[in-house]
Amino acid sequence: MQPRSTTRPRAIITGASSGIGRELAIELAKREYELLLIARRGEKLRELKNWLKTPIETLTLDLADPQAIAQALPTIGHADVLIHNAGFGDNRPVLEQSDDVAHTLMQVHYFAGLTLMRHVLPGMLERKRGHIINIASIATKWGPGGHGAYAAAKCALIAMTQSLAVEHDDSPVHFSYVNPGLVRTEFFQHPTYRPLANTLAKRGLPADRVARRIAKLLDKPQLELCIPRHYRLTDLIRAISPRLLHRIVCRESQTGR
Repeated sequence: MQPRSTTRPRAIITGASSGIGRELAIELAKREYELLLIARRGEKLRELKNWLKTPIETLTLDLADPQAIAQALPTIGHADVLIHNAGFGDNRPVLEQSDDVAHTLMQVHYFAGLTLMRHVLPGMLERKRGHIINIASIATKWGPGGHGAYAAAKCALIAMTQSLAVEHDDSPVHFSYVNPGLVRTEFFQHPTYRPLANTLAKRGLPADRVARRIAKLLDKPQLELCIPRHYRLTDLIRAISPRLLHRIVCRESQTGR
């Protein structure tokens, strides 16, 4: 796969077949980006490509497979924007979760993103422009029950984003991580999330609204974005009383189990 010859900026979006990733593809198409959309479900990517009117390449790739990623890297090309959005969840206590699931969570959320960042960042630095946006989770503020391995993987992604921002503070390349709350997507169709159905229906955000907020980072870059904004209060609560935040998270976790 070779990038098309175009003067448009080029964005790579992982997990683009549904949910936030799909809505981000729509938002960036409106902004006249050339897109490379990555996901496991190639048919969903092709449907989206046929619907959008912008230069699009698609890549069917399972980010849980490090060898498949390594083989695909030479075809991925450059990026002016990389949005690592791909992910999945498994809502069960740590002692009930298999090692395979825990390892896959870390691979998809962290290691796959790290590999892609290492691939596109040198070109961004050389061209003196670019933006890497990693989609994390509000679960990183204080891991809720049932999300131990998921939150750990997202925390790793955030820590890497923060380190890259420090290492390249004097460059024009931007780094951001996003902490969304509950978003109404296929993510929550996993059987382990059935207890959250009522909470999701009441408090879940529409994916298109979340994608619009994320896309605004391209206009006004910032390191951290919480959606909704009031989730930033968790930092204040933790600073005042870690025990109070712990009790709040315990209560919220119980409602989802």
